[in-house]
Amino acid sequence: MKNSEEKKVQVYKRVNKLKLKAGFGLDEDKVGFIDKSTILKAQMKIDQKENEYPATVEAVLNQLVDSWKELKQAPEDQRDELIDRIYNFSNNIKDLTATYQHDLMHHFSLSLRNFCEKIDVNKKEHHVIVQAHIDVMWITFNEKLKGEVGPKAEELKLVVSQAIRKYF
Repeated sequence: MKNSEEKKVQVYKRVNKLKLKAGFGLDEDKVGFIDKSTILKAQMKIDQKENEYPATVEAVLNQLVDSWKELKQAPEDQRDELIDRIYNFSNNIKDLTATYQHDLMHHFSLSLRNFCEKIDVNKKEHHVIVQAHIDVMWITFNEKLKGEVGPKAEELKLVVSQAIRKYF
């Protein structure tokens, strides 16, 4: 290149859809805010949905278990899709638990989601690790444990960490 004139770059400004959803216009110079009453209304709707949390998490846990059972029996060409399903169900639980401060279930769902990237169905050791996650998630759910601290929480976290340490 002979000079800087040959290096032409054209920049396109994209529409910021998030700003539009938040009530801002397309004008970048416009200063605005979200009304406090709107935020409170939104929080009230989220709080009302917390009543649905147990049924929703139970349904997703059941789907996760079904996918895990399927994965253990699946032919090689179907395994990646089933691992993706387990990943997505774990991630879904992680998101729900973060919204409603169910920290212990969040811990286990995040751990399982992350382990999905390493699962080798041919290794029985990995079966133990996944099953340990599922078992402690059911215990956490059935006993309505929320916080990550306390004797029960520590014991359940120890179960998963021992399984990972021993079999991975």
